[in-house]
Amino acid sequence: MEQIVSVFGINWKLLLIQGVNFGLLLAILYRFLYKPVLKMVDARRAKIENAIRNAEKTEIELGLAEMEKARVISEATKRGDEFILASKKHAETEEHTIMQAAHRKAVHILNEAERRANREHDEMMQKAEREVARMAILSAEKILRHGAVK
Repeated sequence: MEQIVSVFGINWKLLLIQGVNFGLLLAILYRFLYKPVLKMVDARRAKIENAIRNAEKTEIELGLAEMEKARVISEATKRGDEFILASKKHAETEEHTIMQAAHRKAVHILNEAERRANREHDEMMQKAEREVARMAILSAEKILRHGAVK
């Protein structure tokens, strides 16, 4: 082994000092570089985990909000349909009431027109009877005058 050491020119003292230097450098780097980097990595990992948890929580809340939105829309649609149905029923009732009122008015107007027509007919008949009577009297006068003249 000594031959190997002398062939390669290995100096044990120098090798030991370099080992101690490497150990000191390793201890210093571990203390001042590796630990802060690990802390920074751990802090970063914690932030990422929190962000993932928050994203999952937000996703769940979004799902709940979507469900609530669907429920509200469904309820609003149902209420709208009920309102439309109630409005249609009310309109049908109003239409029926208006139609009945219009029918009553039409019947009243027809009855009134019939009474007027009957009254005018009666008046025309009376005028015609008076006219016929007057014509009969005039004819009788003429006949009597003609008969008296002869």
